Amino acid sequence: MAEKIPVVAVTGPTAAGKTAFAIELARRFSGEIISCDSMQVYRGLPIGTAQPTEVELRQAPHHLISFLDWDVSFSVSDYVELAKKTVSEIYNRGNLPIVAGGTGLYARSLLRGFSFQENVRDEELRRELFRQVETEGVDGLYRELQQFDPVSAEQIHPNNVKRVVRAVEYCRLAGEPFSEQAKRSHITESPYRSLMLCVSYRDREKLYDRIDRRVDKMLEHGLLEEAETFYRFCKANGTPATAAQAIGYKELFPYFEGQVSLEEAVENIKRESRRYAKRQITWFRREQDVVFLYQDDPDDLLQEGCRLVEKFLENKGFCEIEKEGKKRV
Repeated sequence: MAEKIPVVAVTGPTAAGKTAFAIELARRFSGEIISCDSMQVYRGLPIGTAQPTEVELRQAPHHLISFLDWDVSFSVSDYVELAKKTVSEIYNRGNLPIVAGGTGLYARSLLRGFSFQENVRDEELRRELFRQVETEGVDGLYRELQQFDPVSAEQIHPNNVKRVVRAVEYCRLAGEPFSEQAKRSHITESPYRSLMLCVSYRDREKLYDRIDRRVDKMLEHGLLEEAETFYRFCKANGTPATAAQAIGYKELFPYFEGQVSLEEAVENIKRESRRYAKRQITWFRREQDVVFLYQDDPDDLLQEGCRLVEKFLENKGFCEIEKEGKKRV
């Protein structure tokens, strides 16, 4: 059996400080960072998707950030395919792959070796389904999903329009339940040995305060202008782009349409971001062998994180000590 590749994952809720922590690990362990964020893949949206800054990008190599146009859809299977290739390239360079981001499904699918073989897509059908949602609401499509694939309907909330559309699209094209495809995606053995670190806060109010302050900083740095440009693009194309579902954009779109005040839109961004953080924490608590590290004491977090990574690498037999003292894969 081929030797499994070591991968360190830095996960956790939004605004918890994952980027800075991952960069520090990359600097200390000769690592390269692979983004694990479903929205940071889109170019031209650096503020609302909280992409690493130019300074941060210079501190460590980053991958899978800002490479897709707004109107290109991107799925978990797309991510796994690209991330697997990137992990292998980093490992073959003698560096440590560090997967960093808060999209839990992406991290789980990559690290557990899920395989997505079916490429059942039809962009025209997808646009038609989205138009149906815009004119008639999502109820009709959701009822169709319930009838043809009750398993998926049970797992997908009707408010998650993107997932409902994707499931119905697959059912119509493949002639089988979307849930059957999901079953087949879990059969491949993982090629990785992984360590998952979850950066969070013991004091939830501190995290929520960081979220609120980050939203304020995003606005100071031009989020409103960025979102308005994106809004005009979506209106001109008549089809909701995937990134339009990202928190920070979907709350501002009603403001551009005159439905809410700017103050209401900003408060909605903060509220939805706090809710998202709560869901992320719940998700990662369910992950296998995840280790929580807490930002309440950032010095302890870094010290313990480095200790865990060093132990992980040495125990798996992947570490060699170079003359300059760096740990190399």
